[in-house]
Amino acid sequence: MIQVNGVVREFHVKVFAIFLSLIYPFIMIYNIGILDSLSQYWTTEFQPLFIISNIICSYFFFSLKNWKIPSFFLMLLTSFSWADYQLFHNIFAVCFYFSCLYCLFKINRYKFFRILYMISILAYPYSILLGEIITILILSSFHLKILLYKEKLEKRNTLNKKTNT
Repeated sequence: MIQVNGVVREFHVKVFAIFLSLIYPFIMIYNIGILDSLSQYWTTEFQPLFIISNIICSYFFFSLKNWKIPSFFLMLLTSFSWADYQLFHNIFAVCFYFSCLYCLFKINRYKFFRILYMISILAYPYSILLGEIITILILSSFHLKILLYKEKLEKRNTLNKKTNT
């Protein structure tokens, strides 16, 4: 972990979570091949990557002010495997999708991501996997943009405090 003055910076942990969310679908596809959905990788040797990635992403969401409900649904859809609890898993997956959309509507910044996210639903009838990857890319990009913006503000505030003293 990256430490500043002996303390792990939350910024770096969140960047890691976003990066992992961005790459884990492609790692699984590259190694296993294309399945119908990300959840079907639960039945492969990449099950630990699927679970760990979702847990880290869920933890990331839980650390954000308005993203606790998507965090909860992501934990539930991960806990109820597609292979064993298909109905519950699919219900939680739909709830996760729409709770993320709700959160995007609550935030007034970067409305472009909200529009992209709504358009992403058009990919699902063609391919659930493609739809999931598109929504992951949109959500990850949105959260990275917010995170970088907040980091920039924090650095500016720190610099201003140093110059004012």
